[in-house]
Amino acid sequence: MNMTRNIEFKTSVAVDLSGLDVTAKKLQELVAREKPKGQHHMKYTPMDLRAARYRAAGLDPDNFPSLLENINVPPVLVSRMTKGGVGKTSCSVNLAAALGMMGFRVLLIDADPQASATNLAMGTTEGADVEHHIGYFLLKKDSSPDADLEDALIHVYEGGFFDLLPSDITLAEADASMVTAVNSHERAHRFFQRNREFLGNRYDVIIVDTAPGTTPIGLSFTYAGKAAGKIVSIVEPVGDCIRALESLHSNLHELKSVTDADISMEIVINKWHPSLKHVKDNMGVLYTKYGPNLNDTIIPQFSGFARQMDPTNKMSCPLVESDPTSVGARAMIDVAKSMIRSFGISHPGLVMNREEGA
Repeated sequence: MNMTRNIEFKTSVAVDLSGLDVTAKKLQELVAREKPKGQHHMKYTPMDLRAARYRAAGLDPDNFPSLLENINVPPVLVSRMTKGGVGKTSCSVNLAAALGMMGFRVLLIDADPQASATNLAMGTTEGADVEHHIGYFLLKKDSSPDADLEDALIHVYEGGFFDLLPSDITLAEADASMVTAVNSHERAHRFFQRNREFLGNRYDVIIVDTAPGTTPIGLSFTYAGKAAGKIVSIVEPVGDCIRALESLHSNLHELKSVTDADISMEIVINKWHPSLKHVKDNMGVLYTKYGPNLNDTIIPQFSGFARQMDPTNKMSCPLVESDPTSVGARAMIDVAKSMIRSFGISHPGLVMNREEGA
């Protein structure tokens, strides 16, 4: 079943997604193509926005191959939380979709046997025809590049802007096998390193959606987060979520004591509702305990996120794709922009602005 989607969006959305301080007219000049005949309004694609950034920097967007420099593993954003139900998967998939729409080449790795990220990314509740999931690659002992990695991928967006390494329930078996695997905490790092040329040539960023709790695969990807120096944690401002965040924080300290991997958290607050007193109180706790680690964007409670994950909706898709001007989608787009800065996500040959101290 071909699930590849051709993504287009209107001018106002394109200007926002571009991240460029330009007018609609200037953006069309940077894209350098005319509106197709018969099309009432200009429709933009991820490739258009990618080309616009190159032209804005004075570079030729048709010369991508020669712009490649050191081929290495692109930035890896590992999404982890020790508690389920906080919106981690929804945020991971919407972040991948937003970055793909912006013109960044994204690989989403579904590292959760529930396969919720796979279903949401593909826009179906029927699951994927999984050739190989990430567990298969993590259990490999060979240090040579994985020749079968490309065949395991599902192309979500045309043009290579959003690819998926899907999951299914059998990933749980691989997770159990990781318990006895030698140096299991290094397996994700080794996967990235042996495939760095393939990944570096194909992608600008990799996003990993892990299972809730503390699993061997989740720990392995957490250790791989040492390259970025941090992982991404989605938290709801309620008491049990804050306790789960404290557990994750302790988990990172334990990992450092065993491996010397110094990994912090970038915390994204989700499901914020300003009228609830307990939410206000817990926001105070989060700012007091984790202020420097908090992402500047707060994602509001928004019904559209629930609808996209509704199992009765047989043709759903990420909110940023289906309703990009909604309050929830705009918050996710802002999160994506912040991740570009804090994780140093870029195009080959371009250097994007990175936050001080990130």
